[in-house]
Amino acid sequence: MYLTDKKILQNGKYRIICVLGQGGFGITYLAENLLLDKKVAIKEFFPKEYCDRDSTSRLTLGTQNNAETVGRLKDRFLKEAKNIAKLDHPGIIRIHDVFEENNTAYYVMDYLEGENLNEMVKRNGPMSEAKAIEYIRKVGDALDYIHSRNMTHFDVKPANIMVCCSDDMPVLIDFGLSKQYDNKGDATSTLMQGVSHGYSPIELYNAGAITSFSPQTDVYSLGATLYFLLIGKVPSSAMQIIEDKLMISDCISYKTRQCIYNAMQPSRSKRTRSIEVFISEIECENATQLLEVSCQNLSQQSEISSAYSQIQSGYVNQEIDEDDENYSISSNFLDRICGNKQWVRDLLNAVGLILLCLLILYYLISIISN
Repeated sequence: MYLTDKKILQNGKYRIICVLGQGGFGITYLAENLLLDKKVAIKEFFPKEYCDRDSTSRLTLGTQNNAETVGRLKDRFLKEAKNIAKLDHPGIIRIHDVFEENNTAYYVMDYLEGENLNEMVKRNGPMSEAKAIEYIRKVGDALDYIHSRNMTHFDVKPANIMVCCSDDMPVLIDFGLSKQYDNKGDATSTLMQGVSHGYSPIELYNAGAITSFSPQTDVYSLGATLYFLLIGKVPSSAMQIIEDKLMISDCISYKTRQCIYNAMQPSRSKRTRSIEVFISEIECENATQLLEVSCQNLSQQSEISSAYSQIQSGYVNQEIDEDDENYSISSNFLDRICGNKQWVRDLLNAVGLILLCLLILYYLISIISN
């Protein structure tokens, strides 16, 4: 079914290395651009329900009755590639080349070294609110960009968000279900129906339910993605939420829970109306949390400063009760070390004070870094 390792495409320009993944309509390969000596990802149009492959790697039809359907899907595949290639945003996968070969079509993308958010959470567990919101804000910025160009993604989920290990940047991939609209909000091609349980709103379950530009559909999916990052579990399906309502753990802050509730409303008319509004709401929550943490740190630092002042004052001004048992022990100990040399006593006291200052500095640094 797959292209074999070391298979050459475009007259020696690309060499297949291995398969990265497969969906219902395509196979993605890791490949090498031999001219540039650079790794790339190549997506091949391969609707597995309708096609097969012969010994020469050419795509073959299961039956001729599928020819029209496959032709229409192939045209859409090429149109998808051209639409994505027009986008220029650091949070969106970049397409560099499109070509036809082996009786099918291909497009060449950046190869992103890293892991998707689904893999990351399964490996590390749920994220902190600050980290999850940071990722969601960046993905939201990419979605807001494509919405401003009358395009919707329709398949936002953790598995379709790659995080680059070089800069920790989340990148939106797999535009296979995306939809382009004209200036009037009407679709420029037939919508390919696809559902990801837990991430797709109810309108994607009903064929023909989306007849015009619908950014609220991506809002729902982004809210569901935030849920997954914070809880570590896929949210209930849209139909279950209609029956039982969405439940979010109290360990998540109230304001963040409200942001998710608003984004995942079953009714589009009651849902957060745009990605821009959703991001502004979660950024406000994140800013509130950072302010609270900063205030706590300042309070702790103030307490430490006060304690240090008291300690320092004690070294200089405190009257020492020479009858005190603890003083007698420490005094006898110092007498044995220092004898009658006052300068040695002063040196030891200074060293002790320096060590205390270093300990306080270390504590302050640990608070700030956390």
